[in-house]
Amino acid sequence: MTMWSTILGHQRQLEQLKKALETERLPNAYLFSGLSGIGKRLVADVFVSAMFCEKSPGACGTCIPCSKIKNRSHPDVFFIEPVTEKILIEQVRELKQDLQYHPLEGERKVALIDDADQMTEAAENSLLKILEEPPQRTHFILISAYPHRLLPTIRSRCQQIVFSPLPEDNVVHYLSKQKGFDEKYARQIAKISQGSIGAVVELDPEFMEEVLGRLKNLLRSANAADIIATAEMWSKEGERTTLITDLLVSFYRDLLCEGDGDRPVIKLERDIKAIASARGALATAANKQLLFEQLLFTLTS
Repeated sequence: MTMWSTILGHQRQLEQLKKALETERLPNAYLFSGLSGIGKRLVADVFVSAMFCEKSPGACGTCIPCSKIKNRSHPDVFFIEPVTEKILIEQVRELKQDLQYHPLEGERKVALIDDADQMTEAAENSLLKILEEPPQRTHFILISAYPHRLLPTIRSRCQQIVFSPLPEDNVVHYLSKQKGFDEKYARQIAKISQGSIGAVVELDPEFMEEVLGRLKNLLRSANAADIIATAEMWSKEGERTTLITDLLVSFYRDLLCEGDGDRPVIKLERDIKAIASARGALATAANKQLLFEQLLFTLTS
């Protein structure tokens, strides 16, 4: 078993990278793009290990080069990440200095730049100069969930590999096998993950159960006081308010698919549209409590 086998999905992208390794046709620079949390960084880490691995077909995860890369101690591999939310020009200048020398332990040098779109303008311009005249036997891997924020001249010098959201079944498999979740619950979470394992990891199961529990109680016996209290609580959840609406949509879609004797299909469809509309309005709503109140009164009417 190699590190490649730890990656969920992205088979087309993996085959492309493996072929580049086998044929020794590695471009000077890659740009890995796609939604946050879908595995771009994991693929990049495995790919870098495969470049230096002592065992064929690469990325064994146990040889000395693989271990050094995992521990970030390999002298020919450089990791660049945002410092206080930005990648600074000083980091790129230091990288440029490090890349001037010949590889110490391998046949090449590799620079992995995560959240590349967070480079300051000065850092981008400095990196562009390196990419215009890249050092010999040096490769760059830029990772970004927002590639459009990068300079077009940087993008044009990279071979772009676009990663798609993971299929729902992949997320369910991860949750059930790696996290030990019940399959029905795992599928419910997968539906709101948008194909992102990273998003799943950040979810709080207790919070999700509380939200759905409150909704079910309101649907069973709604009263104005409980609706207002729930709306007030949800309005104070900050960034998790959108997660609340995602949970509601998932819950109602399940009702629509499985059938709900208490609510006709036309009512469920209208409720889903109402939730989707509320989700869209959250970003600009001045009074989120009022928005949730109106939504809950609609759902329970």
